[in-house]
Amino acid sequence: MEFPRIGTTDDSMCTAHITDTVLLSRVEQHAKDGDCVFCEQDGLTLGGPVVNLACVAEVVDEAANRFYNHEGQFFEQKQILEPKTTKEVVGELLDGSVASEVFDLACELVGGLISEESEWYEPYDMDHEAGVEFEWNDFEQSVKHESRLLSIPLGSKAETAPEKNYEFVRSLLVFAAEHTGLIQTLARGTKLYRARTERDSRKLEQDARAFPEAALGPAPEDRASAGRMNAQGVPMFYAAFDAATACAEVASHSPYDEAVAGTFIVQQPLRVLDLTQSLPIRSVFDDSALIEGEDRLASLGYYVQRITQPVILDGNHPVDYAPTQVLTDAFRYWADPRIDGIAYPSLVSKGGKNVVLFFGNPRWFECVGKPVSRLQRFERHLERGTPAPLFVIDPKTVRRYRVDRDIAVKRARTWSTEVADGVDQHAV
Repeated sequence: MEFPRIGTTDDSMCTAHITDTVLLSRVEQHAKDGDCVFCEQDGLTLGGPVVNLACVAEVVDEAANRFYNHEGQFFEQKQILEPKTTKEVVGELLDGSVASEVFDLACELVGGLISEESEWYEPYDMDHEAGVEFEWNDFEQSVKHESRLLSIPLGSKAETAPEKNYEFVRSLLVFAAEHTGLIQTLARGTKLYRARTERDSRKLEQDARAFPEAALGPAPEDRASAGRMNAQGVPMFYAAFDAATACAEVASHSPYDEAVAGTFIVQQPLRVLDLTQSLPIRSVFDDSALIEGEDRLASLGYYVQRITQPVILDGNHPVDYAPTQVLTDAFRYWADPRIDGIAYPSLVSKGGKNVVLFFGNPRWFECVGKPVSRLQRFERHLERGTPAPLFVIDPKTVRRYRVDRDIAVKRARTWSTEVADGVDQHAV
């Protein structure tokens, strides 16, 4: 005889206590007027619709069976995963889904309604994780050493390196889709900071005060060096959201102890792919089919990791930067609607945020009080529908900053005889 998985109860909870919108939408059809067991515990007399906890338990049980199993994973006939009780699983699923003040009691009551004697295990999808990493590694090797061309497959399946590159890159455009919530707008008036370093920082400061739009703007095409997101000769506007981060970024690959920075003011709204924020989390109670490409969001971290790696001026960067340069170009020209840049976290300034904007031509930059040519205004209007600049800088914002570097030295770990068995100890 098979017993029902969900027990019965007279206990109900206010729908106002449910904070997860998907969970709420799945149970509120059963809501009716009544008493809330949580409000009664606190001596409250709040009115409103309530839902029987058995309805909540049914939805929670469905989610538990999607995300957990009872088999676990064995290695050499030993279970290697940590078992979880039903109440622990319920707690993990309800975390953030119900109001914090009712969380503990909700876990106890809902967990008690689910009849499951076996232990639960949270499976680790090693194959998926490895697959994502292998795809990235294959793409990087292909772009570095086979072809940097992106070509639409001629047949039903990608066969050549350019065709495989194309399919991989196109699949990552989901990052720039509106539904991901990663597209943000830099409003007019946003302050961006750009810094430079040179041996003679005082002269650089003087030049920047005289011609800030040129001295602190993007490098000319013939002097634009390669970066994580731009190829050599393709200037882009790299900036930070605060002066300290801007100075730290340039100082991280410079031997000089002073930096000169200025403030650029955004003049038109700019759409950017914001990689500094967390991905929107899909509700555990959402059993609807994934939107096409949504599974690709799991690999966003690989892209962020690669574009934030420090710039190493060792002669190898033209090859090492190729994969992220190709991807950035795809976001620049293939995203629909178009985006104007990419914001990303700083690795050298704690909590700092950077942005690269796809504007390297001098016509987009103006200095306060200086006239611009009619040709520049015409070109701006032709491209963006307005003769206005995108960035304006006031010479008064130019400042010289001292950069202090902290160096910590630790003794390297020496191999033990057991670890380095067979290795010449004098060479260690």
